[in-house]
Amino acid sequence: MATDHSANVGRDFKTLFSPFRIGRRDVKNRIVSTAHASGFDSGLLNERHVNYLVRKAAGGAGLIMTFGSASVYKYSSASYGSISLWNSDNEPLLTDLADRVHAHGGLIMSQATHMGRRGDSAISGRPLQAPSAISEGIHRETPHVLRIEDISPIIDAFADAAARLERCGWDGIEITSFSGHLIEQFWSPTINKRTDRYGGDFDGRMRFSEEVIEAVAEAVSDDFIIGFRMTGDPVTDDLGLDQDDMLDIAERLDSLGHIDLFHISGGNAATYAAQSAVVPGDTFARGTYNHASHRMKKHLSAPVLVAGRILDPQQAEDALVNDDCDLVGMTRAIIADPDLPQKTIDGDLSHIRPCNACTEGCIGRLYSGMPIICTVNPAVGDDSLDHIKPADHSRRILIVGGGPAGMEAARVAAERGHDVTLLERGDQLGGQMTAAVSAPERPHYGRHIEWLKRELERLDVDVRLKTEATSEALINPDPDTVVLATGSYPDIHAETGDVTTRCVTDIAILENDVSIKQGERVIVYDREGKFRGASIANVAANAGASQVELVTPLWSVCEDLDAMQKPELYRLLGENQVILSPNQQLAGQRDGYLLLKDVWSGNERRVDEADLAIFVGYQTAEDALYEQLKQADPHLDVQMIGDTIAPRRLSDAIAEGVRIGSNL
Repeated sequence: MATDHSANVGRDFKTLFSPFRIGRRDVKNRIVSTAHASGFDSGLLNERHVNYLVRKAAGGAGLIMTFGSASVYKYSSASYGSISLWNSDNEPLLTDLADRVHAHGGLIMSQATHMGRRGDSAISGRPLQAPSAISEGIHRETPHVLRIEDISPIIDAFADAAARLERCGWDGIEITSFSGHLIEQFWSPTINKRTDRYGGDFDGRMRFSEEVIEAVAEAVSDDFIIGFRMTGDPVTDDLGLDQDDMLDIAERLDSLGHIDLFHISGGNAATYAAQSAVVPGDTFARGTYNHASHRMKKHLSAPVLVAGRILDPQQAEDALVNDDCDLVGMTRAIIADPDLPQKTIDGDLSHIRPCNACTEGCIGRLYSGMPIICTVNPAVGDDSLDHIKPADHSRRILIVGGGPAGMEAARVAAERGHDVTLLERGDQLGGQMTAAVSAPERPHYGRHIEWLKRELERLDVDVRLKTEATSEALINPDPDTVVLATGSYPDIHAETGDVTTRCVTDIAILENDVSIKQGERVIVYDREGKFRGASIANVAANAGASQVELVTPLWSVCEDLDAMQKPELYRLLGENQVILSPNQQLAGQRDGYLLLKDVWSGNERRVDEADLAIFVGYQTAEDALYEQLKQADPHLDVQMIGDTIAPRRLSDAIAEGVRIGSNL
């Protein structure tokens, strides 16, 4: 029996920490880390991935789901190197992983799929397989049409994967149709054009999924959990399936009597916009798909798990009490702080490190072909940073700069027992994040900074605002170490000179140092190609500019932004009628106006129609204090972190702050 922790927590979370029966097994609480790929593997499970998953169980999550898009079939590659469930070489570590999760009192299940037309044959060297020769809107590769004789081996592969997992001590399998995988492709009347027994009417299109579920049920014992993940809200018409259709499908599958848990979220990979809704970012509402799970729960006999922007324990408890679901997926919240469940049990809510909903480190990196990290939790990328060890002896640490890097360095150093003083020349902590958090597309972006402020107060860090640091002032207290986290400052292009157009940075706009006048014509020049250029263009449009043009020398606007964030920004740019002008290089000035040159043709254009030019991506490191300190005291231990070394990403600033705090 699962331990009932509900008696140990306040009434606010009594449901969240009550045990629950899934099939014939009991889970100790309702918190689930849902399946996602990590990019740590290449088909074969490794120790890094095992440790990552065990860490979630150690933090108290009741159910650990693993291996997003894990392939059951040798001829269908998993995405992002996810685990090949068909490969027996994975069995030793699968067994070890299950044992270690169970040691922490958790249950463990693996997602299992055949991706069908999703993907690229370059991964496997074999053609994609699908019900019909209709390509996906994103990957655009025409698949091979599965023949009748091709289908049975795939069904058998699902059953074999389930049997392997049970043999390795796992608690269950999660069959998935979600996000446009093969099962969903069979359901869709716009994708499945077959005229045989696996196509045509509703019965025919359901047949493949029903046979998969029946085969899996026959291959495992009654104690083994069979879960099913599907979209409750496709967020697109491209499937020819709406929310009513998805409910009909779920009821049909439920009637088979084999499914122990339905996992409901939303979105689909048929279009870029629908794909961005699969892992909804900060432009989506909290509890994005609670409406879909609530409806499903009313009609299904099996319990329902919901996923999609459940960010904190109170929101999770509310979803359960409101009958939206029986279990709650809190995947990104647990990535940000794997100890979220235990801290909630302990009543230590303010100590939970919050997800800032940026998606840059997790799904954003994965969709850019890199292993995941977490922007606010650098231990995901470097597990040596997970546990803060007490210092051998207390030292006097002076930190200059109250941005994310400096705040993290101060937090970790103080946690270890050092005497920490933090100097910030401004009137508030946060550095350039104080401007970034005002971007309307990112309402949760500042949660980490607010958490750091609380942590510094809890740890009694001596924070001195409105304090300008000089070499003399830093040396006189005789610190053991000075950490420079002075960051960088935004700049404009050096060749703007004395142009007649007002030239400012995006930070100046966001910090209200400069205002956009009603009816002004605005040009945004973005050499960074990520989030900021599009965001400030939208800000300008919403501020009343009569015309906004977003110019970049890159192939496209937001060129280096991941595919999960880009669709929403593009949507907003379109709604705001922002003119998009890629491949335009700033080439100085002419006759008092900015000059643009086409990157490829060399054709030049004088920008004489803009009243205001906003520059994005020009950052200069503020590192002068380092040389001043070393000249004043060559023996002083002076270290630099974050943008002080070189302007980079928020994740770099946070990671370097944690790392130096851990090493002092």
